[in-house]
Amino acid sequence: MKKRLTRLMLLTVSILMIVTCGRGNYSDKPPVHLNPNMDSQKKYKAQSESNFFVDGATMRTPVEGTVARDELRADDAYYHGKNAAGELIASAPMVFTANMLKRGEERYDIYCSACHGINADGQGKILFYKYPIPPANFYDERIINLSDGHMFNAITAGWLNMPSLKAQVSVEDRWAIIGYLRSLQKN
Repeated sequence: MKKRLTRLMLLTVSILMIVTCGRGNYSDKPPVHLNPNMDSQKKYKAQSESNFFVDGATMRTPVEGTVARDELRADDAYYHGKNAAGELIASAPMVFTANMLKRGEERYDIYCSACHGINADGQGKILFYKYPIPPANFYDERIINLSDGHMFNAITAGWLNMPSLKAQVSVEDRWAIIGYLRSLQKN
């Protein structure tokens, strides 16, 4: 009997606690924040004034030489197609693997074949629209003799009537396209 009474008492207390807990009620008071850390610190909005800094601006200029995360481009040959002296490099700064050549073929088909043709012979679909300046034929001796750095720079910055593709084609993919074109020229 005592055991049954204890259970009934526990059940009653539990029900009372749940009912009187106040969940779902609205309050004008802010919630209790036991560990505020930096959640409610003072902050500046962009372009607002600041009394803290001498120049009165809240936005600070970065320290000279600051590089954003993942934006360090220290390898000039890889990222710019040039050596430390600023001259275009003769050959690619990496060895082309089969996977890289396959990726280069895919990227070439997407970004280059419309102008330069599926076979890289300069006979792309753009010629059907009577384009005034014909695209380069990659089997032309002049193009074969171009350095890899020059080709990289042409993809990156554009060349004559070819627009820059640096926004669309990543650095790795630019090199892959060059590797694919060089493999076509050898065969």
